[in-house]
Amino acid sequence: MNERKTKLALVTVALGLWMLAVTLTFDPMSNPIYYSNIVSGILLICFGIASLSPQRIWSGWCVGLIGFWLQISPLVFWAPCSSTYLNDTFVGLVLIVISFLLTEGKEKTGSVADHYPTGWSFNPSGWILRIPTVALAMLCWFFSRYMAAYQLGYIDHMWDPIFKDGTLDVITSKISRDFPVSDAGLGALSYTLEAMLGWQGKQDRWYSMPWLVLIFGFLVVPVGAVSIILIILQPVAVGAWCSWCLATAAIMLVMILLTAPEFVATIQLLIESVRSGKSFWHVVWRGDASKERRNQVKVKRASSRKVAVGVTMPWNLVVTTLLGIWLMMAPSIFKTKGDIATVQYIAGPLLIAFSVAAMAEVFRAVRFVNVLLGLILIGAFWLWPEAAMDARINALIVGLATLVVSFRRGPVVERYGMWEKFII
Repeated sequence: MNERKTKLALVTVALGLWMLAVTLTFDPMSNPIYYSNIVSGILLICFGIASLSPQRIWSGWCVGLIGFWLQISPLVFWAPCSSTYLNDTFVGLVLIVISFLLTEGKEKTGSVADHYPTGWSFNPSGWILRIPTVALAMLCWFFSRYMAAYQLGYIDHMWDPIFKDGTLDVITSKISRDFPVSDAGLGALSYTLEAMLGWQGKQDRWYSMPWLVLIFGFLVVPVGAVSIILIILQPVAVGAWCSWCLATAAIMLVMILLTAPEFVATIQLLIESVRSGKSFWHVVWRGDASKERRNQVKVKRASSRKVAVGVTMPWNLVVTTLLGIWLMMAPSIFKTKGDIATVQYIAGPLLIAFSVAAMAEVFRAVRFVNVLLGLILIGAFWLWPEAAMDARINALIVGLATLVVSFRRGPVVERYGMWEKFII
């Protein structure tokens, strides 16, 4: 076992002792989290010692699972004080990082061209895409942690920079109270994992660690979808807007843009591997660093730009994004009530989400969902004749505009090998 992993194993033991010391000193025995932290500390000492042996890779994964549990246990047991929440989530974060380092294999060698998927013109796992993703995930973490602090009772005031008491109304609504744990705390947990998964691995991880990319992609996209759903529920079910929720959802859409190429590259790798007769699960868990794959020829770039991110902003997608923003504001501007207002509140965020997602060149076909939204808005003009005429005309005009501009694909700058047939 190399010296670095030995030190990491000893740090794990030290963190186990730290958990025991802090818990025995500060945590009240009346809360179940006291016993959870005691058991976690003991297990960390045991798995840290086990990690001193290079054959026991499983112990490194166990360390990561304990780190994940320490992230979520303050929410499950409603940690009685902020210091416990801070200590557990911070130690959990460090343990997840250590787990990745304890379980990683030997570094693979190769040229920069080795990192280009078949037929692609750029590396989707490059740091130019991942560093902003990690930074944005941590920004979302900050917003969510702030709201979680109120839900858990650590602060008694909630500041909203735009909607006054809007954030307070949303995070104390019946929807939030129906969650068994703090929903903002769950958001903070997911953003922590996103940041860690975005940081983990080298620039070849789309083919050397497909499992990591798949988990990261599934974590980013569903969480982004949940953020959109929460935005839809704000005016419809709660009757208020939350500035922090809106900011988080907007950031999540940008993260989807940045992670889309890497996710698609890994899907393409798995398809190619299965077609060549390789084991699907072997490639998922062990990657594909075969000589045949590493001898690919780098495709010449289609543009003169030195930096590639796989994202373009066609004017028609910008237009539909702005139309979505307008739909979110229109009911308040026109004082619209009833079902037609609900349709606009729902269609607006969805129009923004699909338009922004389609700015990722690999997801360009997603824009056709906007065609359906346009038809729904056009139909709203006739479905609710009792509604105010200005609201009906607004829905009709936005629907027609969306329908007309959504068929245009827009420019695709980069090359994506076999995936190009899906970019329509």
